[in-house]
Amino acid sequence: MSAPPPKPDVSRAEAARAAYSQLIADIERFGETLRARFPTAIACRLGCAGCCQQHLTILPIEAARLGDYVAALDAPTQARLRQQAQATRRREDALFRDGPPRPTTFPPEPEQSVPCPALVDGACAVYPARPALCRTHGFPLLYVDDDEESGLLDVCPLNFADDAATITHRDVFDMTIVNARLVAASLAFDAESERRSIAEIILSATDDLSAADDACGP
Repeated sequence: MSAPPPKPDVSRAEAARAAYSQLIADIERFGETLRARFPTAIACRLGCAGCCQQHLTILPIEAARLGDYVAALDAPTQARLRQQAQATRRREDALFRDGPPRPTTFPPEPEQSVPCPALVDGACAVYPARPALCRTHGFPLLYVDDDEESGLLDVCPLNFADDAATITHRDVFDMTIVNARLVAASLAFDAESERRSIAEIILSATDDLSAADDACGP
């Protein structure tokens, strides 16, 4: 008789979720600070979806939150997201036979574009549960670069077009810190699972719709 599988460490998972929630809260708080500091330099707004045209995979802790959110949506929204996720998967299968290409332009050229399946009429249908990457994109991001003593600054080309808007060390997301906190929380939550695509998460969260369709028959 085989031994029963080990029970998940619920307290560890809860602590990981709490750490992730705190990271998200910190990102949102600093984002609001930057918006207040640069009211005209940051052009991100509802309907601006240029950054939502790329293949994206996320860590297990973010996938779990996103999946829970999608599973709680109303049936019509779930059905639309599922349809879009299926279309995204077909497009990714066609584009990524040799691996995902690295976009050379922003937004990506149409032949490399993979619209996020969570976009509905130009808006994010999972906005409250969107990943950390989506929350930081567009803001000034500082990355460690071995070739640059001061690091590498990445800013959406649609933002900070005004030369008068000067970015200083206090105006950036230090992505070394953000990513370290994100990875630590995800490893504590689930150290075994792989990253998952948004389309895959949506399809898994809406499996009940597929089962219902099968039950109804042709």
